[in-house]
Amino acid sequence: MPKFRPFSIFGRLLASAVVVAGFYLLWLGFVEGNALKAVPGAVLIPAGLYLMVSQRRTEARQDSEREANSDD
Repeated sequence: MPKFRPFSIFGRLLASAVVVAGFYLLWLGFVEGNALKAVPGAVLIPAGLYLMVSQRRTEARQDSEREANSDD
């Protein structure tokens, strides 16, 4: 059964916020024709996706370690 993990939820929200900020900056850059806003947005999107994946991997690793320790 999944347990409530406040740091896990915070990590996911932070990663989602980074992706949303990236898309917003990218959209602003295209609307205003300003590359100085579009480039950071284009960088933030993969950075946010990386944060999402790394957060999920950390959770999966902790779950597998917990299960391995409970089998002993």
